Amino acid sequence: MSAWRLSRRAQRTLSSLSSLAEVRSSATFSSRLDAAIATPMSPGDAASLITSADAARLTLDAAMVTTHLHTQSRIAAFEGNGFYTIGPCGEENLSAVALALRPTDPIALHYRHLGTLVARQLQRGVELRSLLLGRARGYTVSTSDGVTGGAHCSLGADHRYDFLVTSTLASQGPQAVGRAVAIEHLRAECWPADAISFVSCGDGSVNNAEWLSAVNAAEYVEHRRRACPTLFLVSDNGVSISLKGNGWVDRWVEQRLGMQVYRACGTRIANLMTQANAAADYVRSSRRPALLLVSGLPRRFGHAATDRQDQYLTPDEIAAAQACDPVAISAGEMVLAGVISREEVLRRYAQIGEMAEEAFVRARAEPREMSREQLLARVAPLAVRGVSKGCADGGEEEAGVGVNVGVGVGVGVGG
Repeated sequence: MSAWRLSRRAQRTLSSLSSLAEVRSSATFSSRLDAAIATPMSPGDAASLITSADAARLTLDAAMVTTHLHTQSRIAAFEGNGFYTIGPCGEENLSAVALALRPTDPIALHYRHLGTLVARQLQRGVELRSLLLGRARGYTVSTSDGVTGGAHCSLGADHRYDFLVTSTLASQGPQAVGRAVAIEHLRAECWPADAISFVSCGDGSVNNAEWLSAVNAAEYVEHRRRACPTLFLVSDNGVSISLKGNGWVDRWVEQRLGMQVYRACGTRIANLMTQANAAADYVRSSRRPALLLVSGLPRRFGHAATDRQDQYLTPDEIAAAQACDPVAISAGEMVLAGVISREEVLRRYAQIGEMAEEAFVRARAEPREMSREQLLARVAPLAVRGVSKGCADGGEEEAGVGVNVGVGVGVGVGG
């Protein structure tokens, strides 16, 4: 339908949508890609991408999916049909970490690390349209959401390996250490004997007591000469919601950690893939904990749609973060290395964007539990009904959608 035939309200909506930073950014992706292609890369990084070309392409797909899911979530929220707007943009390249792990390694992800989960699902062979629809259902709190059933937008997938995290306070840390200790004592039907436990958080969470407890527990177990194959990841974008980091994470690592530390640049896919592989290989072979610190990340488009970042960041700081696009930078590196063509990058970016939009259209039309009676029933005290025994009974889940039971230190539900 042509614009002149649209209602005035619809025309105002289209005009307002075009003012969203995410929509404007999507429209100018090609210019950022061209700028990245014009930036020389090291021969070593190019060789690394050529050697792992298939993994690099999957990582790029997952990063693009992450960007487009965020864009559609902000559009849905703007139109009153989306209910979760904390954004992963700037950290899309953490999709590379998934390929350093195995699909059967237990993981617990920080709420901004969507790219890691997306890559993990693609690695398992999940069809892209199905993946996009599943995530769109979470953002729109559809009752068909397979993770929480419409209660919340949470990162989760296979309940045996992808542990549900709902907290923003790093409560996933102690449970991850508990799982690492338990790996050595559980039969192989739960996790493989050489599995490692992966857990991530943002730079602000390193000050949280639960994260500090988890790191301390892992180092104590190692001190006692027991296996504790935990890979911690901290992503540092320099700002914790509205509090600037001022270099604290680097100092925290230097003065606090005794475990092996690997450092990666979050905007350079070749470097991130190399360091993530090295960190995972070390933990898997040594059965000791290690930290992967991913720095240099921009926080694009603020913390959430309700964020008033102009109250604590300057206009230049906001513009610089939006201009630094890790997806475009990584795609440019891959073009320079000959792993993918510029035309294929743009075609894939547009294709995934269209698929994400279609997924949100479908998810927004599905039922939600929004009435007073439904919401009261959701928060009513739960009757005890067949609580899952987790891996002890072969990993069968009986307690309902999205419930994950931790093992060992910090036994409990989800995050």
